[in-house]
Amino acid sequence: MNIKINKNTKTPEIEAALFDLDGTLLNSKEQIPVSIQNKIKEISKIIPVSIISGRIFSSVSEYSQQLGLISPQISDNGAIIFDPRLDNKIIFRKSLDSDIAYKVFELLDKNNFEYFSSAEGRTMNNTMNNKTSSNVNIITCFYDDARPYLESSDFIDTSKISLVHSSGSMEEEYISFMPKDVNKGVALKKYSRLLGIDQSKIFAIGDGMNDLEMLEEAGISVAMGNSVKEVFEVSKYATNKYEDNGTEIVLDWIIRGLS
Repeated sequence: MNIKINKNTKTPEIEAALFDLDGTLLNSKEQIPVSIQNKIKEISKIIPVSIISGRIFSSVSEYSQQLGLISPQISDNGAIIFDPRLDNKIIFRKSLDSDIAYKVFELLDKNNFEYFSSAEGRTMNNTMNNKTSSNVNIITCFYDDARPYLESSDFIDTSKISLVHSSGSMEEEYISFMPKDVNKGVALKKYSRLLGIDQSKIFAIGDGMNDLEMLEEAGISVAMGNSVKEVFEVSKYATNKYEDNGTEIVLDWIIRGLS
């Protein structure tokens, strides 16, 4: 049973905060409302605040810059951690096997499927001809496009990769091809070591299947009201749906505890 966050809920000691983007910080227009921006900025003056998202490096970099965040940020579902204080230098990364990346690109390009990818922070998509299959951190496409091929046993060796399902702010469904044993939970543990903060004091909030490992590792885990049921099952706390001010309720809860 989740503890529902309201104005009477006691705030535990929080020393760092991790926020998912889609379904948590972003509205359906893929924007961070000004009211949420202001509260994130207020919190970040006191403790490290970071985005942790399945979005690629360039996207997370843009949003973190908008929020003025200076702590390490996490993109590509945990395959990349970069440091805004070092001009967004990548300080941790994991890459797909180059043969698998090549095969995935080949399939997506042959079928003219829309996708986005990154390699060492460089953005790649289906409109580019000069892609590389080395040092690729993530390849993400629409789930319905890839599903018939994922069900085929001879497409790729799934023992060498992680397949991560996620949803966007407009409820579109994606599948990401990831390096083996890479997810937001692994990234949270790395983040904890980088900052020297015990995992029990790290707050994390999310709503999708790609947030499960992160919420299992975080000492203070919160499920958005619009979460899939599996997220509620692994989270200690819960808030309202995004459209019912769920994110702002949580931000106010954090601010009260830091005051």
